[in-house]
Amino acid sequence: MKILIVSKCPTHPTDAGNRQWILAQAETLKRMGCEVHFLYIEERGLKTPKEQYDRDLNETKAYWGDHFHLLKVSKIQKTIFNITKRFREKFCHYHYKVDDNYPWGLGRKVNELDAKYHFDICIINYYYLSKLFTQINIPKKAIATHDLIAYKDIKIGEPTLCITADTEAKAMQRCPHIFALQTVEADYFQMLSPKSKVYNLFGKFEYTPQPIVGNHSIVFISGGNGFNQNGIRWFLREVFPAIRNRFDDVRLLIGGSICKAMPELKSYDGVEVQGYVDDPAAFYAQADVCINPCYQGTGLKIKTFEAISYDKVTMVHPHSMEGIFDKDHAPLFASDNTEDWVKYLKTIWDNPDKINEIKAQNKDYMNRMETFVNSEYQRFLNYGH
Repeated sequence: MKILIVSKCPTHPTDAGNRQWILAQAETLKRMGCEVHFLYIEERGLKTPKEQYDRDLNETKAYWGDHFHLLKVSKIQKTIFNITKRFREKFCHYHYKVDDNYPWGLGRKVNELDAKYHFDICIINYYYLSKLFTQINIPKKAIATHDLIAYKDIKIGEPTLCITADTEAKAMQRCPHIFALQTVEADYFQMLSPKSKVYNLFGKFEYTPQPIVGNHSIVFISGGNGFNQNGIRWFLREVFPAIRNRFDDVRLLIGGSICKAMPELKSYDGVEVQGYVDDPAAFYAQADVCINPCYQGTGLKIKTFEAISYDKVTMVHPHSMEGIFDKDHAPLFASDNTEDWVKYLKTIWDNPDKINEIKAQNKDYMNRMETFVNSEYQRFLNYGH
């Protein structure tokens, strides 16, 4: 089968969750014997540094080689996108219409590529590209949703660009096949578009076993968005002081772009800010325990899955296990109660037998999730055949 993936997000460098999932789609489908192409919609913001854009473009082109295709958004349309954004912010409570961000000429570009390569499947990323499916004749069409966008402002409790449920339903109903990233969102998309086939794909994470470290360190790696900032603030305010009272040698090691977004992290006692993480495995190898304290946000709980995949004892706020694969049997500690966190650490630290027990659960969990996700991709490929 020949597949075309269409996205405004590049796949490289894979330093954001949406890029990781797009790449996971491609690599999984390639392993299943498909020929996968990538159409990148270049929409560099008027204020985006050229160096960053060139890096993203060049790394993405290098990965895809002859299967890379490009559609450049004109300066005129970028200006219109920007005006529309300001209008929606000021007069529409931040709510977009379904096609506000649809790029001119996308249907024509995909039809030109289809005439050359004869694609069997087209996969778009995000709701705002759904109009494409009204303009092309590729037999099988799917949307990778990435997130639940409707009324996101209400869910996070602050103004943000989003859409109404009616708008999200209009987009989903254009899509015969829908890829969701978690269980709750899969059920929601099925409700919005009852005639669509919905698949729960969760993302892809390779299980990487790591030895016991035996120290009293905790790792947290994160991007710099507001959800992550609020989560670590909660942990530092409500939980970490109690842990320090019980374990005076505890260290919280923080990595990722959140370090740049929150320079105040350096001022906390017991916190070590490590900045950009070039080698995630080496970062995780510094401790036996990893946290995900985020209590807001939608989409895939990447930090939760990643911590399990790197074989850590994973401790989370209950929100950070919402919608994950086989939630009731996930190898996680989840609580928003400070004393529960301290009590659990007492049972873990300096107890290698307990840590090894959790490591065995991590391996089993990741293997079961990989089997399930592969079966969902296979169900998608087999549909109609």
